[in-house]
Amino acid sequence: MRAAVPFIFYTSSQLVEITGRQATDLVELVAALKELDLSVVFYHVHHAFREHQFAPGVYTNDFAHWVGRELGEAVLAEKLANLNIKEYVELSALRDALVAIIESYLKLGGELRHAAAGRGFYFCKNIGVIQPTRYVAWDLDEFCSLLHLVGLRSLFFHFFEARLRLNRQSNDFSDWIKQQFGNERLARRIEALDPYIYTMDELRDQIVALICGGRTQPNWFDKVKIWLSLK
Repeated sequence: MRAAVPFIFYTSSQLVEITGRQATDLVELVAALKELDLSVVFYHVHHAFREHQFAPGVYTNDFAHWVGRELGEAVLAEKLANLNIKEYVELSALRDALVAIIESYLKLGGELRHAAAGRGFYFCKNIGVIQPTRYVAWDLDEFCSLLHLVGLRSLFFHFFEARLRLNRQSNDFSDWIKQQFGNERLARRIEALDPYIYTMDELRDQIVALICGGRTQPNWFDKVKIWLSLK
C-alpha cells in the first residue's frame, strides 16, 4: 500500500550552549531549574540518549548523576533517575516534577551537602538545527529499509523530540502510519514503546520489528532500489 503523502526523514543537530549558571547544592539546583529556559531541562534529561549508542547506566539523566556522584545523595539520585519521563509531554511539567522531588527531599531536613570545588552542576541548553534528509518513504517496507540508513539522530528527532513537539504520547512515525494507512493498532503499538529503556539501536530494531515483522536489515534488492531512487 502506497501512502498519499510520503514520510520525509529529518535530522537535527544540537548546538550546546553553556548558560553560565551553576549549582553547588540542592537549593541552588532547584532555584536554577525554576528560572532557566526549559531547553535546559530537555538537554540534561535527553542528551545521553542522543549522543551514545549504549544505555546511560544507573543514573539516566544529568541531574540524578550529579546528585548521586557529587553530593553523595544516593536516595534522591535514585528518585530522580526513576522518574518516568515517558509520562511527560510538556517540558514545563517535567521540570515541575523534578523540582517537586528535590523540594520534598529538602523538607526532610537533612544536612545540606555541597559539591567540591570545581564539581558543581553546570547548566547547558541546546539549540536544535533541523534539516530534511534525502530519504523519503512511500510505503512501510521502504520505511523500514530507510530507517537503517538515516542515522540515529533522525530516529531521536522523530521519536524523542516529536513527543514534546506534539505535546502528546505520540511520535512522527505513529502519526504517519495512522494518517496514511489508517492502521491505528500498529500506531498504538509503536507509541507504547518506552524509548528510555532501550539503546537507540535497540529502539530502531523494535520499531522495525513491529512494522515489518522482524526484518531488521534491508535486503540487497531494497538497497539497490533505494540507491537508484537517490541518484
